[in-house]
Amino acid sequence: GTRVEIESLDFARLTAWRGPSPFSMRQKLELARAATSTPESGLSRVAPAATVLLDADVLAVKPLGPFVERLCAGGLFMHKKEYVLSESRRAGNRQLWDALRQSSHFAFREDDAMWNSGVLAVPAAERGLLDQSIDLYDRLGAAGLRHFATEQLVEGVIFGRTGRLHAAEDWFVHYWGNKPGYDAEIARRLADAFIEGLTVKEAAARYRDTPIALPAEVRRTKLEKLAAWMEKH
Repeated sequence: GTRVEIESLDFARLTAWRGPSPFSMRQKLELARAATSTPESGLSRVAPAATVLLDADVLAVKPLGPFVERLCAGGLFMHKKEYVLSESRRAGNRQLWDALRQSSHFAFREDDAMWNSGVLAVPAAERGLLDQSIDLYDRLGAAGLRHFATEQLVEGVIFGRTGRLHAAEDWFVHYWGNKPGYDAEIARRLADAFIEGLTVKEAAARYRDTPIALPAEVRRTKLEKLAAWMEKH
């Protein structure tokens, strides 16, 4: 469409959404639940068929018709699967798995996985999965778990066990690893559209024909890392 409705979230509401153990993005879980709720109890002015939350550093890269069809047919989506919890060899990931498999608050399985939540898409009929995710988040927090990705951890586990969780990376790019490149290109395209006086539909059609084709992640070289460390210290 061509219209965006803005819903302001005041400080008191955001503070309440943090919960008793604000160690990760619990607010995002609460936002998803509120957006998926009925107009009387949530954010929407009409009852949604589904809710899709996109991080600010996410762009669509192809027409979304097939994505919407699968979502409305009961599919669940997150951006992509990052790793199976029991299989990652990275030290931090192994420490997380060791803590999770010893948990007495939830029986984690070896096939449970960490998913990236840059895209989070939930049919309204599956709102209960968000309730379960928040409950698991709070139980892990009460047990003392502190991890920067707890929000997407609980979503990936709860959604994944339905057997209907799919990656949305065919339709979206999550460019958290290349923000300078994407920010500059987005700014250039917006400026061109403004200078040329394009309508929203015309600008969208131009982007649809030529989406941004930059890598989602650009890793720094060893020399760049060294220079950054020296500048910091």
